[in-house]
Amino acid sequence: MFYGLRSDADMEVLNSALASLRSIFPRVVGTDNMILLNRSLGFRRDKKFMQAVQRQSRDAQERSLFLRLHTLAWGALHALNTAGDFVECGVYRGYSSAVLAEYLGFATLPRQFYLYDTFAGIPPEQDAEQHDTPIYHEDGLYQSVVARFAEYPNIRVIRGAVPQSFAEGVPDTIAFLHIDMNSSVAEIAALDHLFDRVSPGGVIIFDDYGWGGYEAQLYAEQDFMKKRGHYILELPTGQGMVIKH
Repeated sequence: MFYGLRSDADMEVLNSALASLRSIFPRVVGTDNMILLNRSLGFRRDKKFMQAVQRQSRDAQERSLFLRLHTLAWGALHALNTAGDFVECGVYRGYSSAVLAEYLGFATLPRQFYLYDTFAGIPPEQDAEQHDTPIYHEDGLYQSVVARFAEYPNIRVIRGAVPQSFAEGVPDTIAFLHIDMNSSVAEIAALDHLFDRVSPGGVIIFDDYGWGGYEAQLYAEQDFMKKRGHYILELPTGQGMVIKH
């Protein structure tokens, strides 16, 4: 899956380029706006992870995110060695958190998973990036996400804008924090309230950190972390990652 293609002609050009690469390199993977050459991608041998990705995905676009999901799965596994609960700010349909919940067997863990989202798109006052359309808005979205996690007694789906929705409940200590709100204003607001709650050794992952068009998030989050003696690792997936010390 490649984003930003304007026409079928663009897709033909891309497919031709991939075919040319495959004539030179024995292994070529093109997905999620990345082209990888001669990578083993050994995590795909983790049957439990790949099954969770397949079972929870609803379309090809979601399935194409397996590299980003692997980053999240790695971070979540690491976080199990750290005190605290799990938090996701920016849930949309709940796909990434559903993959993690299945992969980790979250219903059996002595932890809580807090999922925060407006479920109605980005509030205008937080849309510093000025999106052309109210992205991430679908009728009945909140109800569908609640239903998706109905079998997990330790997963809470909380509707409302961050940080106001934290009044509905927020963990005292956090082991894993995933931030994916497509808004520098909202994401810094989340960090202002949550960073000090992240345990030493806890993992923070930003979904949009390295993506073109979201430089406002990159600069704001770089500045936030640098002031606290932390530095964000930018990943080829476009994600950013911090392990709190």
